[in-house]
Amino acid sequence: MKSYKKLIILHGILIVLEIIALAHDIRVFGAGMFRYYTIDSNVLQLFVSACILIYLARGKEYPSLFYVLHLVCAVCLTVTFLIAAFVLAPQEGFAYYFLSDVAPINHFLGPVFSVGLFIFTMNRAVIEKRMVFVPAAASLLYGLIALGLNAAGVLDGPYFFLKVNEVPAATIVMWFLIIAVMCVVFSAVYMLFRRKAAAHYIHTKGESHA
Repeated sequence: MKSYKKLIILHGILIVLEIIALAHDIRVFGAGMFRYYTIDSNVLQLFVSACILIYLARGKEYPSLFYVLHLVCAVCLTVTFLIAAFVLAPQEGFAYYFLSDVAPINHFLGPVFSVGLFIFTMNRAVIEKRMVFVPAAASLLYGLIALGLNAAGVLDGPYFFLKVNEVPAATIVMWFLIIAVMCVVFSAVYMLFRRKAAAHYIHTKGESHA
């Protein structure tokens, strides 16, 4: 149990932060909050961290499924941070995307905790390399659904490159490709960092027992 204590605390903090953000988003947007990629990614992280916490509290390692889902969260939240910081904030203001209400949680703290916990959690689960494409698939699925709803007039945006009736097809394809490539690259990088962190941990632990 001692080896899981720090993880329990960190996932607990992340869960509290995500609950605060979720409560605010429900109050402001209602069921319509799920149209936002940012909120969807944070809600998924809340679910994943809650499931992981249950396993850790019982002194057990969580299944590889939650490792893959955590990878999806870490990558999608990274994309959320980057798009908010370098695409949306310059258009509508840094304060709105990083300082107002629960924006610090959704756009910064959530991503930082998610990535850090994914990389530095020592879990022996073996993940196939092809899982590197799962975050991209999840992001594209969101985009395709949003495009369909925009085309049907059910949804407006919420991001400019999803407004299929207003934006040229080339722009939509370009952004889909950019996000897909970003997801694959960050997935590969995070999985590599995770393996290196695990190898360093095992090496250090071995030396301490020598």
